[in-house]
Amino acid sequence: MIKQLKNNFMQAAFSTTLWIALLITLFAHQATIPFSFIWRLLGMGCLFGLIFGVIYPYLWNYSTFKAQVNITLSTVANTLGGFGILYLFSWEMFVQIRPFFLLILLVTLLGHIVGFYFYSNYENKKLAAALNRGRK
Repeated sequence: MIKQLKNNFMQAAFSTTLWIALLITLFAHQATIPFSFIWRLLGMGCLFGLIFGVIYPYLWNYSTFKAQVNITLSTVANTLGGFGILYLFSWEMFVQIRPFFLLILLVTLLGHIVGFYFYSNYENKKLAAALNRGRK
């Protein structure tokens, strides 16, 4: 499990770092980017890697928490991580979006509830199909 989570983290962090660097190259080609932004870029990649490479896979594949706890932890990690990444990317954008924190938290919670509903239906159908194949 630890090896899998480590690999997930590395893949998510590296992919996100490359993706953000590509987007900045495409859309901010006229702006001068200070050297310190490279460290912030790496920080953004690490936060993405932590959230989507470690926290999500652990909660949904390995943990034995109840669904409500998984949904709550996923929502909090996603929202706080998103705000952390936004803070690292642009202080001005962070200040503009900060007043909507509770609304974003609520929308993220609703998204996780809906996502869990579809995920659990998919997993249940997959398990039922596997059990039915085993009976024949």
